[in-house]
Amino acid sequence: VIPEKPEDMQALRVACEALSAEDPLLQVRYAKALNELQLHVMGTIQLEIIQELLDTRFGMKVTFSKPAVIYKETIARPASGFVAYTMPKPCWAIMRFEIEPAPRGSGVTFKSTVPVKDILLRYQHQVEQALPLALHQGRLGWEVTDVNITLVDGNHHQFHTHPLDFIVATPMAIQDGLQKGGSTLLEPILAVRFLLPPECVGKVMTDINTMRGETVDSFSDGERMVLNARIPVATSLDYAATLAAQTGGRGAMSVRLAGYRECPLEL
Repeated sequence: VIPEKPEDMQALRVACEALSAEDPLLQVRYAKALNELQLHVMGTIQLEIIQELLDTRFGMKVTFSKPAVIYKETIARPASGFVAYTMPKPCWAIMRFEIEPAPRGSGVTFKSTVPVKDILLRYQHQVEQALPLALHQGRLGWEVTDVNITLVDGNHHQFHTHPLDFIVATPMAIQDGLQKGGSTLLEPILAVRFLLPPECVGKVMTDINTMRGETVDSFSDGERMVLNARIPVATSLDYAATLAAQTGGRGAMSVRLAGYRECPLEL
C-alpha cells in the first residue's frame, strides 16, 4: 500500500494496524529496510474496502502495487538431510534427518529417535525450536509445509559443542534434505460460492475451467442457482469484476481459503 504523500508512511502504518486489529483477514507487515508497507489480504475486493476506509476514516489517499500470490512448497520425495557442523572449533553439531512428504494441510510434524546420550535433550529441543527458521524458505523460495521430519542420528561433543550450535546447524541439514528430495510447488486454492441467474451458469462454469478450477456442485435456490467451486487464487484475482459485468450485477460470489494443492512449475 502506497501513500499519496511519502511523508505519510508512518501515519499510514498506524491506520493499517488499526484496521488489522478489527479485521482478522487483514495482516500488516512493515519492511523497514524498504520503507514498504505490505498487506496480506484475501482478494481485490478487500483492497477496495481498505482504500475506502483509509480515505473516509483517516483522510488518507492510497494506491496499491500489483498483488503477489503467496505460494508454499513441500518436499517431492523422501530424502535424508545431513550436516556435520564441526569447524571452526569450538563447535560441534552432527545431525541426520529423514524428511518425508505429508498429506495436504497437515503442516509440519517433528519427532526424534536419537538417544539423549548422543544428543542431549536440551539440544534436541533447540533443533525443534530452529525448524520454523529452517523451513521459512525452501529451495523454490517459499515456506515449506506438509512434511514429516525425524531426527534419526547425530551427536554432540562434551567439550566442543556450543549452546547455539544445533540452532545454527539445523537449517543446514534441512536444506540438504530438501535439495536431495526435490521441491513441489503448492498454490493457494479458494472455495468459491456463486449465486447466479440460471442463464449465466454455463458461462461461469466455462470460466471456472479456464481458470484451472473445478465445479464441486450446483443446486437451485429459488430464482437463482448456487454454484460451488475450487479455483486457484492466481487465476481468479480479478474475477469478481468480470462476474459483475457478465451478470449485469445480478451475480455474487463469496470466497474462503480452501487450502493448497500442487501447481506445475511450468505455469
